[in-house]
Amino acid sequence: MKSINMVWLSKANLSNINAGEGSGNVTELKTYDKGRKPYASGQSVRHALRQSIERAHPDVYKCVPELPCGNVNDCWLCDLFGYLNPKKGEGSDRRWSALKVSPALGQIRTDIVTDMLTRHSIQESKENEEKYEKIAELEKELENKKDNAEESNKIKEEIDKIKGSIKDTKDQRIAHVQLMENIYKIGVVIDYDNIGKVLVPEGIFTGKKEVRKFKNWKIEINIGDDQRKERAKSVLDGIMNLSDFAKQARNMVSFSPDIVIVSLQNRYNHRLMRALDLDDNGKINKDELEVILKDIKQCSEILVGYTPGVISKESESDLYEALKKGANIEKQDVKTPFEAIKDAINKI
Repeated sequence: MKSINMVWLSKANLSNINAGEGSGNVTELKTYDKGRKPYASGQSVRHALRQSIERAHPDVYKCVPELPCGNVNDCWLCDLFGYLNPKKGEGSDRRWSALKVSPALGQIRTDIVTDMLTRHSIQESKENEEKYEKIAELEKELENKKDNAEESNKIKEEIDKIKGSIKDTKDQRIAHVQLMENIYKIGVVIDYDNIGKVLVPEGIFTGKKEVRKFKNWKIEINIGDDQRKERAKSVLDGIMNLSDFAKQARNMVSFSPDIVIVSLQNRYNHRLMRALDLDDNGKINKDELEVILKDIKQCSEILVGYTPGVISKESESDLYEALKKGANIEKQDVKTPFEAIKDAINKI
């Protein structure tokens, strides 16, 4: 096995899983297709997957992305997600990511809904606090001047004037968040053969100038098959529990797969990422899916999971027909998404 490919659809209710920069008091959706479809960036998907793996394996991350340790042997973060580790005066250690992800692309044109949020505060402003302190001073002075009617009246007038200038301390700010419901398509490729493996050039070059020749590669780190299996399985398990996107406190959604195709491949190839495209109305392209499955079938074992109600009945019929013609998968062989991923984990 050289790679593990997964592409899936997740249905999300009203949500803003990866906001744009925003303008004024509006948190804007990230959109594409001229603002008609939402998406979450690949960086956001990788972050959510990192979090999901860490929740299940809290002790396997030995650093953070901002300060990578480069310890591929022990640190799953640096191994699976790659790193750039600068060294003063030496340049930097770097490693490609054994885990590649696509953006989460909304597939259907739907309307944006704007949710209004209010934020309340009763904290006194600094300006008001200074005015209250001044009033307290004047009231003490008034007590000392109570026998002098003229002075007392002046102090009272000043106190009333300051009280009249105190603004309402209740702070109410209004913000707006753009939301959209959609069916998102996400793809992940695991470079299985290179998990926990680091190659370095041996001898660098032989010869000089224009006759320089590369000499050899040597394997500097190789964690072995058992560890490689554990790390690959953790990614698939993390995908089953994918949820740590932005805005989850108020607009919780699940990005666990609803319809999933898993491919265990003896080639490193991204062809499966074209599968499960929907048109603007949420209909599967049956002919495209059939051709892709025929191609992938040549070098892989294919597993499929399905949740009813995510796509229309018409698209459901098209999906089963494409699975039959493209990969010789019968309807009864299609399982739930979690069962399909569990089968993949067992096969690993």
